[in-house]
Amino acid sequence: MKIRSLLTSPIQPNNPAFVYGFLAVIVMLLIGDIQWQLSLSPSYPYDRYGNLVVLLMLLFNHLAFQFRWPPAVMAALRLLALGWIVFGLFYICYWSRILFPLNGPPS
Repeated sequence: MKIRSLLTSPIQPNNPAFVYGFLAVIVMLLIGDIQWQLSLSPSYPYDRYGNLVVLLMLLFNHLAFQFRWPPAVMAALRLLALGWIVFGLFYICYWSRILFPLNGPPS
């Protein structure tokens, strides 16, 4: 299979209740996470961006693989989604441990 056909292959039809319902759930979680981040004190010592990274992974993948777009937009969204998966895994598995060590708050 060619890469172009992987990036522009049509989606399988799904129930609109699932497609738009799951999109609404992702957006509500994103709004809740943003509110939570705004309420944190500046001295919060733990990882404050892990939820945001995971939610953006969900959002980009849902937009790229559940909705119909013109072929160029679909290819761009799918590249963004796959790139964000790579970044998200790198962030969750490595970078967050470097930025926010698991030692706990400073004494």
